[in-house]
Amino acid sequence: MTKKLKDYETIFMDHFRNIYTHKAAAYHALIAAEDADGNLPKALKRIAPLAGARVLDLGSGSGRIPLLLQGSGCTIVASDLHMAMLLEQQNQILSLRGVLSQAANGPSNPQAGWPLVQADGRQTPFASGWADVVTAGWAFGHLVGWYPDTWQQHAGRAIAEMQRTAKPGGTLLIMETLGTGVLQPAPPHAVLAAYYAWLENEHGFQRSTLATDYDFGSVARAVELCRFFFGEELATRVHANGWQRVPEFTGVWSKRLGN
Repeated sequence: MTKKLKDYETIFMDHFRNIYTHKAAAYHALIAAEDADGNLPKALKRIAPLAGARVLDLGSGSGRIPLLLQGSGCTIVASDLHMAMLLEQQNQILSLRGVLSQAANGPSNPQAGWPLVQADGRQTPFASGWADVVTAGWAFGHLVGWYPDTWQQHAGRAIAEMQRTAKPGGTLLIMETLGTGVLQPAPPHAVLAAYYAWLENEHGFQRSTLATDYDFGSVARAVELCRFFFGEELATRVHANGWQRVPEFTGVWSKRLGN
């Protein structure tokens, strides 16, 4: 294993896993500023019919995808490995219902909510063929860092689980980063480039590229949250450019299953 790949593995294993286990609220503060122009939900609705659909979200985290799909007429079940993230997602559901104080910033919906299930995306308890759409946002790419020598095996299990839980004719959607704090979309690391090519060449996914810029409201807040998640290098770039709005690109990999 090269030193560069080892450094990448260490960042993933130590930094991101610590966030997902212990700092879920801060993580949600970061992603709440993402996709300022609302390009992602528009793209998802364009790729997959959501009205009346059953959606299974694997690696759901603090609820990024379920929150985006509110009001689209679908039934959602969300799953994640990390209990801290599911607890934060439950807080977001309570906010939608008007139970928590932050709901004062917008209208509440007492009926809002969806089931939360703790499970590993590589082996879930869901019935085969349950979902019309199976999503995995910013989740399986971590397997490249956590398992640098065997990531294809682990990511392959995750994709097989997506296929198992989807109905014939269903749609699989995988969202991953194409760079934050950059002006052109590209995989931020060579190993992610290999993973993305593997999705396309080995599993038949098609890529769409979206601008999903963050708008943090102030440069100071942008520096703070980018430092928290992405590290000092990006925080320094954000400060130097005076970015309140931090450019970002996201890839959406989609695959329609046969009947």
